Amino acid sequence: MDQQALGEAAELYLSLGRITRALRRSGDAGSLSPGVASALATLTRSGPARLGDLAAAERVTPPTMSRIVTALEKSGYVVRQADPDDGRASLLQATDSGEALVNGLTSSRIQNFAVALERLDKSQRAALMAGMSALEEALLEPLEPAQ
Repeated sequence: MDQQALGEAAELYLSLGRITRALRRSGDAGSLSPGVASALATLTRSGPARLGDLAAAERVTPPTMSRIVTALEKSGYVVRQADPDDGRASLLQATDSGEALVNGLTSSRIQNFAVALERLDKSQRAALMAGMSALEEALLEPLEPAQ
């Protein structure tokens, strides 16, 4: 990897950290962490799932997902229901309030983020969406160790 590519990677990495911190500061005290919000969004968009399947989709370990789900249950954003295919298992499902949070209806962080995105013109938003999607896909692929 050449020095220019490494420098660009460092700048983008640091920028993502600053953006994440700004987003955390912009919301109400009850806002969800990015990992918890992502799990809730997956349940909202994909429908009910077993804990192990949700952990795999979010690329975290089952114990980590168990802690996330416990927090979501305590907040009233997720409920467990019996799995109709396996009585020993349960399915996790987003509640109406969980879906409302994911859809930005009650999250001040998402609303603040939307205001910031409105400051960009249409082509900038499109480029950002395309770039972030591509970056997310690239990061989800197995990485080779740096040499």
